[in-house]
Amino acid sequence: MIRTSIACAVMLLAQMALPAAGPESTARVSKPFAGKFTLESGEVAAFIGGANFVAAQFSGYMETLLTAGFPDAGARYRCLAWEGDTVFEQRRDLNFPPLRQQLARVRASIVVAQFGQSEALAGAAGLENFVMAYEKILDDFAALTPRIVLVSPVPFEKSEPPLPDLAVRNPELRQYVTAIRELAERRGCLFVDLFTALSRDPRREGRLTSDGLHLSPQGEWIVAREIARALGLKELAQHVKADAATGALQPAPFESLRQSVLVKNRLWFHYWRPTNWAFLNGDRANVPSSFDHRNPKVRWFPQEMEKYGPLIESAEANIYETCPRRERKGAK
Repeated sequence: MIRTSIACAVMLLAQMALPAAGPESTARVSKPFAGKFTLESGEVAAFIGGANFVAAQFSGYMETLLTAGFPDAGARYRCLAWEGDTVFEQRRDLNFPPLRQQLARVRASIVVAQFGQSEALAGAAGLENFVMAYEKILDDFAALTPRIVLVSPVPFEKSEPPLPDLAVRNPELRQYVTAIRELAERRGCLFVDLFTALSRDPRREGRLTSDGLHLSPQGEWIVAREIARALGLKELAQHVKADAATGALQPAPFESLRQSVLVKNRLWFHYWRPTNWAFLNGDRANVPSSFDHRNPKVRWFPQEMEKYGPLIESAEANIYETCPRRERKGAK
């Protein structure tokens, strides 16, 4: 049983290598950012973090702005974030490859990581352990690429009862943000300080969060725009607007681009995090229903998953066909 599980894991990893990044993408770029965010041709940027980064792929705002800001790079974006992930632990299902292996398989040349919000609930007493754990996970990232962006948590917000008032934890969260900034400086990573930028007046466009912790739809746009600004796309971030009621972007070509991004992200999500993981590669990989009824020696689920590859590649190509190059005047 153990040997079979290992074999299944190797099989899935082999499948994930091809469509994860695309045939034209390799981790060729290895130079650090040198203080300025850039996207070179064929790069793969991987987003690492918890629930807010998971949600970002389903709003598509951040990826839309980055794609529009660097339309000639042909970069690919892969969300590897998972709800509940912290610097201490990234829980996955049985036989799911660890994070470092996932980054290698998608050929990540850029890692954009956001940690610290959940960890800050441990207070000042947990800060030292947080830094030590973050150092360790950054070592894993750095073994693959020096091009790393650390994104701070957003401020906590006060929520309506019976939810607790998390805003009272912001002084402690600020200490964690300071520690992340120092980590970035010490290790030569770029740093995006959402906490400071959004603490000035987080209610100027409504609430950031739905419960004091998780971003609201409007909060997702505000955060994506702030990240774009911090990465050098200030004029683009100012040019593009999001409708508060519908979430659609304006001018209209940017909404078309976002819809193309969302199609790709949905395909990627189902490929990378298949609902029936237990049957694909987990603890039910060897039950009869995991095998072709016509040939009990053939596992049909892995073959079906391979069909996602061309679909993801096609959706990726459509993103850059949709990209509004004419709309990006001054978006540097």
